[in-house]
Amino acid sequence: MTNRTTRLALPVLLAGGLALSACSFSGGTEDGEASSSPTTTAASSPTTPAATTAAAPSSTGSAPAVTAAPEPSGADPTTAGGPDRCHTSELTGSLAQGDAAAGNRYATLTLTNTGGEVCTVYGYGGIGLVAQDGSAAPTQQVRVDPAPRTVTLQPGQAVASTLHWTVVATGSEPTTGDCEPTPGRLTVIPPDETDSLSVTWSYGPVCSAGQIEQSAYVAA
Repeated sequence: MTNRTTRLALPVLLAGGLALSACSFSGGTEDGEASSSPTTTAASSPTTPAATTAAAPSSTGSAPAVTAAPEPSGADPTTAGGPDRCHTSELTGSLAQGDAAAGNRYATLTLTNTGGEVCTVYGYGGIGLVAQDGSAAPTQQVRVDPAPRTVTLQPGQAVASTLHWTVVATGSEPTTGDCEPTPGRLTVIPPDETDSLSVTWSYGPVCSAGQIEQSAYVAA
């Protein structure tokens, strides 16, 4: 090869080698970028657990249900829009002894409208015996017929309810002496009221754990 030929061939060889080096570097750059970029898959994202809500305690289960016999509330439909019910502050109570037979005792509980307005009474209300020392005496109110009816009271008029109880010891009650503490008063809550009034009780102990049958109030 002549000197001129050598000078011509050298640039060509150098150019070819540079071209091959450029291709190889380019490929290495792409692979490096691909490996440095994080691959995101479904598995790489944490799985969100399903929401779990603990059951709140039931408001009705958290406390025992009321077992007392419900008090009829409201007035007879025929008197809707009529006079208001008689409030405790408008009533005066009294108690009168009734017949007695074979261990059974009766009394009549009367509520008189001593207010200045016409009012109504409907239902049974509540009763409770009070011992002579002021403590509560055993009392079980049992509501019996007749069924409640609305009674309209002019000032001075009254309603009456019959009370019935036994003086014969039952169960584990002592058969000598008093079967239960002797009451001195009877607390009376008029129908649909929360305030009470008091009447004197002078009829001795009420046996059978203080059970008193009471009829609904009727016109006296």
